[in-house]
Amino acid sequence: MDKELLLKYIAGKASQKEKEDVATWIDADAANLKEFISLRKSYDAFIWQDTGAFSKKTKKIISLHPGTQRILRIAAVFVVAFGLSYAMIQVLQKEDIEMQTVYVPAGQRTFVTLADGTTVWVNGKSTLTFPSHFSSRTRTVELDGEAYFDVRKNPEKQFIVSTAHQSAIKVLGTKFNVKAYKEADEVITTLVEGKVNFEFNNASQQPQYIVMAPGQKLVYYSQNGKTELYTTSGERELSWKDGKIIFRQTSLRDALDILEDRYNAEFVIQENVPHDDSFSGTFTNRNLEQVLNFISASSKVRWRYLNNNADAGKEKIKIEIFI
Repeated sequence: MDKELLLKYIAGKASQKEKEDVATWIDADAANLKEFISLRKSYDAFIWQDTGAFSKKTKKIISLHPGTQRILRIAAVFVVAFGLSYAMIQVLQKEDIEMQTVYVPAGQRTFVTLADGTTVWVNGKSTLTFPSHFSSRTRTVELDGEAYFDVRKNPEKQFIVSTAHQSAIKVLGTKFNVKAYKEADEVITTLVEGKVNFEFNNASQQPQYIVMAPGQKLVYYSQNGKTELYTTSGERELSWKDGKIIFRQTSLRDALDILEDRYNAEFVIQENVPHDDSFSGTFTNRNLEQVLNFISASSKVRWRYLNNNADAGKEKIKIEIFI
């Protein structure tokens, strides 16, 4: 049994599921019960012992609020007795820093302000996980999806966006957009202002980084470790946060891909629909029907619902594209 979990159980911090797991483990073997009782007795003994002399040694190493200092000193005593300080400190960190998660449904976007003043626009079908406060030397958040970051500058605390594709964007203070969905191969970073280090594993699975400058867009292909760097105004890449859809000689297939992401829609395209049609236009806070009607008015393309639009909030809108 993991000793971190046992210590959570003893300290009364375990969830109901964790309590049940510990109880099952104890009942499974007499040796498990003996180990648990021994750990429990040792924990109780150290909770009540005088740790004043020890505190003089620890104050130079770390500074925490008084309540946490005492518990951490107790944890340090476990180093001598059991070598369990790592487990205890991990528990303390999890209890002291509450992690928060924001999930945005498809077709929507939301605005988040982090504890350090950094602001984030989070796009649809995206999850942003971040701590209630940043207490270490770095400010780390996790992203599955797309988000635009306006990072509050702090030379003493680097800001890190971690993705599921073994990549990370590291900055001190800057404005940039990241698109990194777990189900997609690409991680796309567009830098608006400042400087970022994009870290990734190259084709040889060796760590590498690229320093980006404003007006650059980097595409990282996580499957083969390759990258491509482009120059961009950022207008199209950032349009989503302002509720805009921008087509610039955009092909029909690419336009429909954009609409699928923006409106949580699924398009069924008939085989006779031409591939070479392209469209230009800017739409601000328009609904899906208005954009599709523009496409129809500019071409021979027609559309119709394949499911009940009233159920759109519960499932994807399914639309047939035909001529």
